[in-house]
Amino acid sequence: MHDDYPPFHLFGATFTSEAEAERYAFEQWEPEPSSSATDAEYSAWEDRNPTWRLAEELEFYMDSDFVELLGSVADVVTQIRTPHDAARISAESTGFTHFIVVMANADAIWADRRATSAQAKPVVRAPESTATVTYLGRFN
Repeated sequence: MHDDYPPFHLFGATFTSEAEAERYAFEQWEPEPSSSATDAEYSAWEDRNPTWRLAEELEFYMDSDFVELLGSVADVVTQIRTPHDAARISAESTGFTHFIVVMANADAIWADRRATSAQAKPVVRAPESTATVTYLGRFN
């Protein structure tokens, strides 16, 4: 059975541009070294890439395939099952320029960077607000 309203975590944020929002919400890669790069140079590039501010600030290991960037609260409310929650988000989210949806499943957030190695999986800690994003809750 297909669920038209899968569970997700919602974050609100204010960015100066769509490009800035994308740099925050998605993985970023430096250009790959040329074919003339040494093994050490290539290895150093692999160690630096990708960077992903969202995952770093939330302190989770995440899969970017389960992250979506939305530019309006109208786009968000279409993904919320209950009219009460949709109305609450519409009313409380007018100050944000962008919204980040992270699916609430074990493939999206798959390990906790804060936890000891014995406690990293399954993830038991809920997402939180950071200096950049405000956690608005889990929906559906």
